[in-house]
Amino acid sequence: VSVRTIWHAVAAAIERRSHSTPPQSLHGQLLFREMFYVLGAAVPNFDKASGNAMCKEIPWGADEERVAAWEEGRTGYPFIDALMRQLRTTGWMHHLGRHAVACFLTRGDLWQHWTVGRDIFDKYLLDADWALNNGNWLWLAGVAPFSSPYFRVYDPCPGPKSSLNAEQTGEFVRHFVPELRRMPAKYIYKPWTAPAAVQQQAGCIVGRDYPA
Repeated sequence: VSVRTIWHAVAAAIERRSHSTPPQSLHGQLLFREMFYVLGAAVPNFDKASGNAMCKEIPWGADEERVAAWEEGRTGYPFIDALMRQLRTTGWMHHLGRHAVACFLTRGDLWQHWTVGRDIFDKYLLDADWALNNGNWLWLAGVAPFSSPYFRVYDPCPGPKSSLNAEQTGEFVRHFVPELRRMPAKYIYKPWTAPAAVQQQAGCIVGRDYPA
């Protein structure tokens, strides 16, 4: 399906109705797509940190153990781990999930290079796209002129008011992180806050059974 077909189909669907506007709307997301294609074609070294006018060079860390834990879904943060296991299992992840794990790997928590995450996404994503993958990682790492302020990070333990729109029943986490399948929803995103008795009853002692 061409981007033009989608654009006009969306326009017809929202005509004379209340709807969101760019950049939040579907039209806005299509505009981001085209922007990244233009930048990918016009900016030398768009896929690199050096010599890339769209990238501020940052002294990122280079910790292979942290990267491996992130890739394999064993960071100890259930929401992040569930998303990465979903990626490895299905080849797909919701776009807000991509925001969460990319922020976590880079400026949010682990302070690892955005190109490492980009390459891991490229390895697993069924919808991997060179321009969009580079553009989104530049954006979410906080190094591009079009990035959100670097200090605005996603909470890896999203609550009901989080912009990540994470469900609060815990079913998503329990599906992809079965170690937590018996953990009460109250503690599902922060299992380390569960009392020892609750962890024992759930059959998951944090630090022993999860993350493994």
